[in-house]
Amino acid sequence: MMKWHDLLSTKRIGEAANAPTGREESPFLLDLDRITFSSFFRRLQDKTQVHPLSVGGRVRSRLTHSIEVASVGRSLGFGVGRKLLEKGTDLPAHITAHDFGYIVQVACLSHDIGNPPFGHAGEAAIQQWFEDHGDSVFDDTMSEAEKLDFLKFEGNAQGFRILNRLDYFKADGGFRMSHATLGAFTKYPGDATTNTNRLIEGKKAGFCQSEKALFEEIAQSLGLIKRGEDTLWCRHPLAYLMEAADDICYRVADLEDGVTMECVSFRDVEHHLAPLAWSHKHGDTIEARRDDLLAQDFYQAKSESEKLGFLRSKAISNLTKATVQAFMDHESDLLNGHFDNELLAVTPFAEEAQACKKFAGQSIFGTRRKLEIETASFELVDVLLSRFCGAMQDLEKAKGDRSAVSQKSMRLLNMMDNQPFDTSSRYHTLLQVTDFISGLSDRAAVNLANVIRGNSI
Repeated sequence: MMKWHDLLSTKRIGEAANAPTGREESPFLLDLDRITFSSFFRRLQDKTQVHPLSVGGRVRSRLTHSIEVASVGRSLGFGVGRKLLEKGTDLPAHITAHDFGYIVQVACLSHDIGNPPFGHAGEAAIQQWFEDHGDSVFDDTMSEAEKLDFLKFEGNAQGFRILNRLDYFKADGGFRMSHATLGAFTKYPGDATTNTNRLIEGKKAGFCQSEKALFEEIAQSLGLIKRGEDTLWCRHPLAYLMEAADDICYRVADLEDGVTMECVSFRDVEHHLAPLAWSHKHGDTIEARRDDLLAQDFYQAKSESEKLGFLRSKAISNLTKATVQAFMDHESDLLNGHFDNELLAVTPFAEEAQACKKFAGQSIFGTRRKLEIETASFELVDVLLSRFCGAMQDLEKAKGDRSAVSQKSMRLLNMMDNQPFDTSSRYHTLLQVTDFISGLSDRAAVNLANVIRGNSI
C-alpha cells in the first residue's frame, strides 16, 4: 500500500534531501515558479490545442488550456487535501490542503509541455517518420527499447525528459521538481516497451530509456507499487486528479471553443452542457435536469454568450466537486494500486461527461481545416527530421567528407537549441534531434520547414 508520507516527498533530483526551497509558504511553490518562467512553458502559446494555427486568440492554445487545467487541478488538489486532513489522515506535519493544490496545479501546468508541434498529429508524424526511416538512422548500438522511444514517440515521455534534462540545471536534475510533483505529473509510469492497454497507466510511455533510471529513483522515493512488469508502476494517486482536471476542461472548454469557431451550434452545446451544469437535485434524469434549467427565468434572460459562460462555469464546478468525492470514495483502492479507471467515470456525471467527449470527437475534432493542417504536419515533420537526422549522420563522417549543407544545418540546430551537439551515441544524438523538433511551436515548425525547402528566406 502506498503511503501519503512517501507520496508527498519534497526530495529533488540533484539536491540534498532537506535543501531549502526559498519559499517558506510551501516547498511546492518552487515547482510552480520554475514551470511558470520556463521557455518550454511559454512555447505552448503557439501550440495546437484543438484548432491548429488559430489567429486572434479567440480559442484556446495549449498555454491557455494548461492554465485552465491548472486552475481546476488546484481546486481538485485542495479539495482532496482538505478532506484528508478533516478525516485525520496521517500526513507529514508540514503539509496543508494548499500543498495538495500546488502539487496538482504544477502537474497540470506541465502536463502538455512535451507536446510536439501540431499535438497528437505531430506525435503520429514523428512515429511515422521513424517507422519509414528507422533502418537508415538506427544503428546496432541501439537497443530495441531505445528504438521504441522513437517508433512510439510520446509527448508525455518527452515532457518528463524536459522537466528532468532540458532546462535550468539540464543534465543535473533539470527543473529539479519535487518527487511528489513529478509523480503527479507522470500519467503513464512506464516506458515504450510496456504493451498493456488493459491497464490505465500502461497505455502509453511516460519516460524514455534515457530517463528510466531516474524514474526508478523517483518511484522508489514515492513508494509507487510495481505493476508486475519491469517497466511499469502504479500511478501516483494525485496523477488521477491531474488527468481529471484535463478531462474536465476537454469535456467543457472544447465545446465552448467549438461554438466560437462555428464548428457546432450553440443549441447542440447547450444540449450537452446543461445536464452537467444543473445538479441532480433538479431532476432524476438527464432530460429532466436539462429541461428544468432551460425553463428557468434567470437563464432565459441571458444572452447566448452569457448562457455559454454560465454553462461552462457551472459544469466545471459540478464536475470538480464530484471528482473530489470520487477520489475520497476510492482512496483505499488508489493507495493500493487497485483503481483502474478515470475518476470522472465513477462520478454521478459519468454518462453526461462521456456524451460531451463523444460529441466533441464527432463534431469538432474532424473539421476540414483541422484535418488539412494535421495532414500537412506529416510533410512538415518529414522535412525537418530528414534534414536534421541526415545532417546528424553526415556529421559522423570525417571532417573533410561532411557536406556544406549538413554542417550549416547542425550549426543552425546548435544556435536554435543553444547547446553543443553531442555525438557520443546514435541514441542520444537522435534524442537531441527530437528534443529540438518537438520543442518547436506550430508556426516555428512551419517557418523552419519552409526555410529548409527554400520557400521562405
